Formats: sequence, C-alpha cells, structure tokens
Amino acid sequence: MTGPRISRRELIAAGTFVAATPAWATTAQDGSARLNAFFESVFQRDLQRNPGAQSTMGMKAGQDRWPDVSAARADENVTLVRRDLAELRRFDRGALTPEARLSWDLFAYNAEEAIERHRWRGNHYPVCQMRGPQRDIPQTLVNNHAIESAADAEAYVARLHAVRPYLAAVVAGLARQAANGVVPPAFAVPLVIGNCEKLITGAPFQPGTPDSPILADFRGKVAKLDVPDGARARLMKAAEAGLVEGFGPGFRHLVDHLRARPCGANCSEGVWRLPGGDIYYAAQLRWNTTLPVAPEEVHRIGLDETARLHGEMRAVMQRAGFSGSLPELFAHVRAADRFYYPDTAEGKAAYLDAMRAKIAAVTARLGELTNHVPGAGVVVKPVEPWLEASAGTAGYFAPSADGTRPGILYVNTRDMRNLPIFELSALSYHEGVPGHHLEKAVTRALTGLPKFRAFGGYTAFSEGWALFAEQLPLDMGLYDDPWQEFGRLSMELMRAGRLVTDTGVHALRWSREKAVRWLDENTPSNHADHITAIQRYIVTPGQACAYEMGKLKLVELRDRARAKLGGGFDLRRFNDRVLGSGPLPLPMLEAQIDAWIAAGGAA
Repeated sequence: MTGPRISRRELIAAGTFVAATPAWATTAQDGSARLNAFFESVFQRDLQRNPGAQSTMGMKAGQDRWPDVSAARADENVTLVRRDLAELRRFDRGALTPEARLSWDLFAYNAEEAIERHRWRGNHYPVCQMRGPQRDIPQTLVNNHAIESAADAEAYVARLHAVRPYLAAVVAGLARQAANGVVPPAFAVPLVIGNCEKLITGAPFQPGTPDSPILADFRGKVAKLDVPDGARARLMKAAEAGLVEGFGPGFRHLVDHLRARPCGANCSEGVWRLPGGDIYYAAQLRWNTTLPVAPEEVHRIGLDETARLHGEMRAVMQRAGFSGSLPELFAHVRAADRFYYPDTAEGKAAYLDAMRAKIAAVTARLGELTNHVPGAGVVVKPVEPWLEASAGTAGYFAPSADGTRPGILYVNTRDMRNLPIFELSALSYHEGVPGHHLEKAVTRALTGLPKFRAFGGYTAFSEGWALFAEQLPLDMGLYDDPWQEFGRLSMELMRAGRLVTDTGVHALRWSREKAVRWLDENTPSNHADHITAIQRYIVTPGQACAYEMGKLKLVELRDRARAKLGGGFDLRRFNDRVLGSGPLPLPMLEAQIDAWIAAGGAA
C-alpha cells in the first residue's frame, strides 16, 4: 500500500485564491508546447496553494503553515478546477502530439473526477483510523520537515503553533458533517483518540517525563545544527511553547469533539447508510478501480478469484508436504510458531533485516524484469509507536522530488503474528522492488512528463502493478520454498477477498461481523487482522478493490501481448511499456498497450 499521492484536489487545498499568470499563452507557439506550459502553470499555482504538498516534495516554501480545510476553500478549489477544464478545452486536441493528447485526456479525467468528488465530499470521512491530521501532521513534521538552518527550525515551531487553528477548522468540518448524520464509525474513534493522546504524552506536556514524539524529533534535528548552544536552547524553548500552546490544545480539541459525538445506529456499517449511499459507493468503485464496473460484478469476480486461488493453494500445500483440507491448512499456519518471528525486539529487527535482504536480492537482478533501474534507494523502517495501533501492515512513501529523501517502506511490527514469514517475500516485492518503489522511481525518472502526471497517480494502476509485481520474481526462482509461494497466494487471496467483502459491506449490506467471518473462513490470516481489514474497508469504500482489479487487468494485457506477439514478446519490454508513461487509468493503459502490440512490441 502506497502513501498518499498528490492529487489535484490536494494540491489546491491551501494558500490564497489567486489567478495563475497565463505564461503558457505567450511563451510558446506550438500547441503541444503551449499545452504543457499550461499544465505547468496550473501545477505551480496549485502547489503554491498547498504547503503540505510542498513539504511532501521536499520544498521549504510554506513550511510554517498547514492546508486550509475550510468549506470556502473547498468551493474555491472546485471553481479553479472548472476554470482549468474550460481552458483545457480551448486547446485543439486533434492538433497535439500523441503524448500531449494523453496528457490532455488525463487532465480532463482528473478534473472531472475532482468535480464529482466535490459533490460527494460530505460522505467522506476526513478523520478516521486510516487518515486524518493525527497522521498527516506528525508524518509531515518527522518525515518531510528537514531542519538544516535556524530558519527551518523556526518554521517548524510556527507549524506547531498553527496546529491549533488548523485542527479547529478540521473540527468545524466534522461538526458540519455530523449535522447531516455523517460521523466516523464507532470503531474508528478510539483509534484516532489513541493516536492523538500518544502525540501529546511526554514532555513538555508532562514535565519531567521523556520527550513526546514531536519534541524528540525536533530535539534530534536541532542537535545537528551548527549554531551556538544559546541559540539551540532558545529554539528548544520555542518548540516547547509551540507544543504547549498550539499543538497540544489543537489535538485536545479534536479529541474532545470526537468524544462528544457518539455514533448513531448502523454507523459502523457500510456507506449505504449515508445520504445517497448506493450511488456514492458506485462512484467510489469507479474512482478507485478506474473501470466502469458495478458492485455486483466486482463481487462475482472476487468469488471467482477466491475459488481459483484456493485451487492453486491446494497444489502448493502438497508440495510443501502438508496433508489435510484447506481449512486445516489455514488453522495450521495461524497457529504454528515456526511461521512467525518472535514478538521481541530481536524478532522484529530480524524480520526487517530479512525484508531488506529480499529487496536487495531482486534489485541485483532487476535487469531480468525491466530496463529501468531506480536511482533512489529505499529504506525499511518500523511504523512509529504512536501510529502502530491504527496503521496497516505495511506502506510505502515515494522518494522526495529533490532526491534528498529515499523511498520509505514502513512495516507495522506491533504484533508479529500479523507478519507471517511465509508472506515475507511477497510483501517485500509488493512494497519495495519490483513493486511500489520501482514504479515510483521510474515515474520520477521520466523526462518531459507534465508534473501533474509525475506526482499524481491512480490506485488501480499503482496497487495493481505492485500486486502484479509480487509474482514476477517467481520465474526468477526468488520464491525459495513452497511456503513462500503459498504466502504469495495468501496475499493475493486477501486482495480477492476484498472484492467480496468490500462490496458485501457497502453494496450488499453485510454486517461488519459477517464480513469478518467470511475472511476467517476463506483466508489464512488471523481473526484480529480480519477485524482490522474490514474496519479499513468500511472507512475507505472501494479503495481495497483497486488492487485485484488492477492486477487482473495487467495479467489480461500481458497475456494478450504474449498471444499476439508470440516469439516477439519480451517481458522486459512489456513491463517498460506499462511503466513508461507514468500512472494511468486502466482503460488508458489498455489503449497504450494495444498500440504497443500493434507496433510489434518494440522497445
């Protein structure tokens, strides 16, 4: 699972409402060049409006502020998008180069989706266990706010003070939603509150105790500054004041609001219960999969894929020497200690080291899969303690745009029973190489790509690629025993199960308990993991369906290319073509691959 991409609506989420200087109108004569200049103008305008996106990209502009999340800003955002879409349509698409036409189509696709999402913004959960300021604020400060000078430190302090008004605006938005009957599900609230409380535990909130997470981050960064001791002491005092006066009160206000807004009936069920819920979920499926699929079709595909994967598991378990039924196998792998690292500091460290070794091994042979080699490295880190309780199993964050920060692969080592050894290979390949890290590194290295494409993305493309990438090392012999192959099937089975349970909860009106029970009976993961999974699907409707739907489309395209090209098919060239235009909605990717096949599968 990747970290959040920078979408159009996120890029324009903060700053002042200003008209872009239309440099594109006068700096180039060629239609395609003028179009690209227009894209650059819009991107830079949007970037200026969003300090969070600037930090994600390694920029220091706006690093003393947080995004504007007011209702007025949301209306301004969609006004800008509509204006941009109208301007786009003034360009003669037929007169553009093929690459510029693709960019035209993508810009229009993104804008139309942003307008439609604006319509449904009241049904979105901006604060839940999967997203919200309790995650964004500390991750921005810790991962993206470098302190290389006293000015950087002072901007960090300004951000600490700004947390209070920022979270006041977040709470105002939650109150507006609550007035319309939209509140975070009951199970999400204690997880969010737990994250918040961990952030405001320790010094300076409780004097004489160890540093709170953010004070510890600030202290560590400032300790490396080449400044006089007196200046360092003043910066530390200023940070403590920022935490006590801004950061702490802001998070306490959010906690107080969440505690005062109890859930109503059925609030922990699917989005069918929300205003226009059935239409909203159909739109969420379309946005996330980029495909015109109905919930009933996705549900059926999930059941078919589950049956297929069960059959492949039975064949693998025989090679692994296990005799018994599939349910007995599931019970065996859940219970046997040999399939898990010890839940100790040493066991957690050993797991992370093993993951690093898996990524290094496939990276050394990457030339067998692609002609692209990532320039940026990837580091494997445990999820921070304050986030463990609500974080998923693993997540990937792309390198910074300026190359100063590598890709980061976070692993949640809170409970080692959620990290079975037999899934270690597939998880490493999915989140690292040749999965998310390769895809993001290739996109970053593409030249001439408009920035809205280089820094944007589509869940079905990225997660579909990462799931497709899990199986690529199989033919390389890097799944070194049948249990690792079983783990790959286990992870894909989880993704197939998402098609069943996500649509079950949101369209077929399954209870949370029924969805958990289905996973218990059909997948080898443990019961606690299944509860966490279903809770994730409830607050992110449709998102989890993007993985398997994307992977199935890539397999379909690969098999089509192999059948039509015969001996001329080269997997490396196919993978290069998939990644070579950056992230695309799946129908546009299909058109690109069909054109590549028609051209003979050339490099």
